[in-house]
Amino acid sequence: MLLRIIIRNILIQPWRSAAALAALTVGAILASSFLSLYFDLPRKMTAEFKSLGPNLVVSPPGEAQTMDQDISNRLNELHPDLAQIPWLYAVGSSNHESLVIAGTHIEPLLALNPSWRIDANSDGESAGLSQKAGSVWFLAGEKVAQRFGWKPGQTVAVNYGDKQLSFPLTGILSTGESADSQVLLPLNLLQDMAQQQNRMSLIQLAIPGSSQEVEQTRQLLAKSISGAEIRPIREIVESEGRVVMKVKGLMFGLTAIVLGIVVLSVMTTISRTVFERRHDIGVMKAIGGSDAAVSRIFIAQSTLLGVMASILGYLAGFGLAQWAALRIFQSTLMWRWDVFPVVLAITLVMSLAATALPVHRIRMLSPAVVLKGD
Repeated sequence: MLLRIIIRNILIQPWRSAAALAALTVGAILASSFLSLYFDLPRKMTAEFKSLGPNLVVSPPGEAQTMDQDISNRLNELHPDLAQIPWLYAVGSSNHESLVIAGTHIEPLLALNPSWRIDANSDGESAGLSQKAGSVWFLAGEKVAQRFGWKPGQTVAVNYGDKQLSFPLTGILSTGESADSQVLLPLNLLQDMAQQQNRMSLIQLAIPGSSQEVEQTRQLLAKSISGAEIRPIREIVESEGRVVMKVKGLMFGLTAIVLGIVVLSVMTTISRTVFERRHDIGVMKAIGGSDAAVSRIFIAQSTLLGVMASILGYLAGFGLAQWAALRIFQSTLMWRWDVFPVVLAITLVMSLAATALPVHRIRMLSPAVVLKGD
């Protein structure tokens, strides 16, 4: 009986019901898209921040300048899949001008810093950039290359103490970081040159996960590794946390504003329906219909519209979120069924909240006054 009355109400004023359904669907679409992005946002942002490079640094304790290379081996034992970049720094010279020499492993360096660019030798290939035994490569930061006038393929002489080594310049490195003011060569070569066998200045680590997970890993490593200090690269870790929180806050704020507008729109539509059908409501109350019984019709109608809107909005919202993920992150979202109950709850709350004022007006409506036409 109640269902027949609801369907009749919808068919009597289809455009008004369609307007309420459309408004609720818009709210459901927004809730579904934002929730889909919200739940997947930490994973997406972590993937984006990985392109900024390492997020932890292992350095010598106190005033020490270097540490034992065995620390790198211990890190591998604790986390075999942990990406790390070892560094050794020394101050040398070229053409009687001082310069910073950095020894490292080129393959993890480039893998963990995808934004770094190398202008290689004249054939356009990064020849020699490998960590194979006996391979020698030599990179100059763009600021160093500009200062000395070096070009890829040119033979460059580097002095350290009473030693002088000559290298063909493999390429010019552009990073936007301190490496632009350094020259880079294989770690073992600089260790031999500076007589710092099995020593390193620091190790950079790339820890996957959110800023909280990175901090948890840092604490675990700090407890397990002695003879070194492990600290986060604040610019990376803190920036990730700030960006994620700001984006989440912006999403919540926009969602709240739009959902509020949706509630007002639906409330106006239902109030208009109550006003236009006040004579019918007066007749129902005059023949014995209670306020609760009459109100139940409008509440049930709003609930039905809310369920329909949540289904439509959930599907359309996921499609919208998928489009946004492809445009912003160039990757797809995972299908999340757990979003639907939340979307359903939000849509029902909106529809019932929009019904609150019209129901109050139904309870205040006097059959005698309405039927007299006053």
